[in-house]
Amino acid sequence: MLFNSIDFLVFIICLFAILFIFKKNEQQKWIYLIASYVFYMWWNPALILLLIFSTTLNYFVGKFIANNLDNIYGKRWLIVGIIINLGMLGFFKYDIFFENSFNFISGTSHHSWVSQHIVLPVGISFYTFQALSYIIDIYHKKIKPVQSPLDFFVYKSFFPQLVAGPIVRASDFLPQLQKERKIRFETIPVLLVLKGLFKKIVIADNLGMFTDTVYAKPENYPSLIIWIATISFTIQIYCDFSGYTDIAIGIAKILGFEFPKNFNKPYFALTISDFWKRWHISLSSWLRDYLYIPLGGNKISKLITYRNLMITMLLGGLWHGASWNFVIWGGLHGSLLCINRWLKVDAIIFNSKSKIVKLFSWFITMFLVNILWVIFRITDIGKLKIVLGKFFLFDFNFHISDIGIGNLYLFSNLSLIIAFAGIHFYSYRKKEIENVFSTFNNSILFMLIFIATVVCYFFLPSKEVPFIYFQF
Repeated sequence: MLFNSIDFLVFIICLFAILFIFKKNEQQKWIYLIASYVFYMWWNPALILLLIFSTTLNYFVGKFIANNLDNIYGKRWLIVGIIINLGMLGFFKYDIFFENSFNFISGTSHHSWVSQHIVLPVGISFYTFQALSYIIDIYHKKIKPVQSPLDFFVYKSFFPQLVAGPIVRASDFLPQLQKERKIRFETIPVLLVLKGLFKKIVIADNLGMFTDTVYAKPENYPSLIIWIATISFTIQIYCDFSGYTDIAIGIAKILGFEFPKNFNKPYFALTISDFWKRWHISLSSWLRDYLYIPLGGNKISKLITYRNLMITMLLGGLWHGASWNFVIWGGLHGSLLCINRWLKVDAIIFNSKSKIVKLFSWFITMFLVNILWVIFRITDIGKLKIVLGKFFLFDFNFHISDIGIGNLYLFSNLSLIIAFAGIHFYSYRKKEIENVFSTFNNSILFMLIFIATVVCYFFLPSKEVPFIYFQF
């Protein structure tokens, strides 16, 4: 079920109505569980069995680990839990990747039954990482295992963040289930939901159509259009993913839950490491706490630190998708992070009092981020070569009237880019849009929401477009 669909609108209205009737905490937990399962089954009812199996498994593994912390069996149960969780993720998500890689190396064309019949469960990467953090935290005595099976089932399946994050840790979520909550239609969370829908429907989906058109046949377009398409995708993926996060956080807040922040103006990052502190924060912090630091972090030696950065980013890239372009994307980000640490770029830039130095660093960072988003976006090597070639070797061809796009289409796309840049810059320098809107009186606020709704209607794509991160 998509947040940007009529089905979800009906779903959430029904959920609110039911929660207004059943106000006791234990009753609401059952309602959340049933609603979350309905939400997840909307794509493929059969895949709910995998989610239930994963939840049941990790509930008992957590118990077994806690009961054996003083002997060797605690560690063995942790290893069993990690192997099964990663095994399921590998089976459903990476079978085709490894199969195609083997076929390429061996020159064969073997296709397994799995690759022909098994579909990728939506959100498996997110709820697998949730499960892993839970059992690892129990082993390291950071949390105690949850006593109520219902609480754990709600935690693993809570619908706002189930399929695309943010990755909510048990230590943050489970305590919130212990207190009574009321539905609160406060201004900020409602505006946060509307902002997320605006990002997704108006900006991301429309820029996405332009990017899809250009990247489908990049050989037909001059460098100028390739640059515009590249910038369009850079904005699209941010608005698409942060839009989902805004909606998830807003809905959770209306229901009485607090989710962690997942984005912090990543396109104002001054360095690559600064970018990763701002982009997909719940994943970045997860990789830091459960992979980078256990590998040794930066505490052993420079060489080990570089190794750890590369392993973390390579696996972070592979987490995003079962394709070599994601591995390359992660590897290049890892290389840039190593160079960043080697040259001590952060210390130089953030200690500099020169605005020109910081502006230049920002420009270089965004230039690199844009290039790497191209590698992230295009899986076809032939098309990737064409796009990168035209991106770097600018052809100075500014004749755009006869390239098959249409001046009005190009103008509307540029208008969205400019609108995003203006709003993004304002929210960075001043305050978030929802905070600005919340200061208005109700009549002005209603008028602004009405205008935004009309804009969403006229920019509404011809069909519902899934969120990009659903595939991860």
